Amino acid sequence: MTTSIRERIGAVLRENRLVIAGELAIIVLIQYLQSLRVISSATIFLFLIGWASLWFRNSGWKALGMRRPTSWLRTSAIAIAIGVAYQFVSMRVIVPFLHRITNEPLDLSQFESLRGNIAMLAVWLVVAWVIAAFGEEMVYRGYVLNRFGDIFQNPQTGLWIGAIASSALFALGHAYQGVTGVVETFIFACVMALIYLVNQRNLWLIIIAHGVYDTVAFIMIYLGLYP
Repeated sequence: MTTSIRERIGAVLRENRLVIAGELAIIVLIQYLQSLRVISSATIFLFLIGWASLWFRNSGWKALGMRRPTSWLRTSAIAIAIGVAYQFVSMRVIVPFLHRITNEPLDLSQFESLRGNIAMLAVWLVVAWVIAAFGEEMVYRGYVLNRFGDIFQNPQTGLWIGAIASSALFALGHAYQGVTGVVETFIFACVMALIYLVNQRNLWLIIIAHGVYDTVAFIMIYLGLYP
């Protein structure tokens, strides 16, 4: 039986660690270009690369965690609690602590336009759920984290290293928030990665939690209560 080009490329992507390393290098480069503001959003580019990579592997997003939860109600309730609780801890504890350490405030000037502006709030909430909650969790916790898992001989070790590495790349994409923002984002990403791995790599819990986390932040900014 003749092997298709797709199958041959997929086999190389699955088995050749040097090729996987090259794929990861492209991911790092794209994230670096975003940090330099050469491109506006690495998430879109990484999503397309991830989609192509999974297609060649004869796989899909379901394999990375886009699986139906056992209970939508339970998953949603837990995710909402996580999102609200973490945002509260971030605002009241983590960010003030990092501010004292770095002597640099969290820079949220990019979102200044939504203060008291209901139309801009609506726009940013759509962005929060589509690009951040769905896009970033599928890309960083789903695609990028698992690609690091592929490159190590011990898959479990690779996944935990991937959790840290993907969190660092995610944080780099938030360089516009200053040092405090980058560190806070890294901590947040590590928490999301931990939940993802402990929750048998199901993405829905952290997608909803991420969306709620950002929603609370944008509402607080809109009301003039944060930062």
